[in-house]
Amino acid sequence: MIHFDTNALIALPHWARAGHPLVKRVVQGEAAAVCAAVWYEYLLGPLADGESELAHAFLSGRVEPMLEEDAVLGAELFNAAGRRRTLRTDALIAAAAIRAGADFVTLNVTDFQPFVVHGLRLVPASLA
Repeated sequence: MIHFDTNALIALPHWARAGHPLVKRVVQGEAAAVCAAVWYEYLLGPLADGESELAHAFLSGRVEPMLEEDAVLGAELFNAAGRRRTLRTDALIAAAAIRAGADFVTLNVTDFQPFVVHGLRLVPASLA
């Protein structure tokens, strides 16, 4: 299972054109998803016409709901990472990926690095 961060969803069209290994993993049958918080951030846009529909199809509609256990773990992660305001949403997103047992793909490795010691399987990515 792969969970994508908002910036990774934004990169998907570029990655698809470039034949990126992460796209290949999904095309070859590995499940891909995002948590509802990532989907919300993504839909804030700006998006080109039809872009959200393509991303939704790529994910096979897997927009995972946020659960109470995500809130609990997210708060623990936020506190453990030093309570930096910029990590509030990232801690919740990381909690959802940890609960799902998913690899977490992001271009923003620095912000998610503090959660690795707590079980986040971080997959650094780039636009290249």
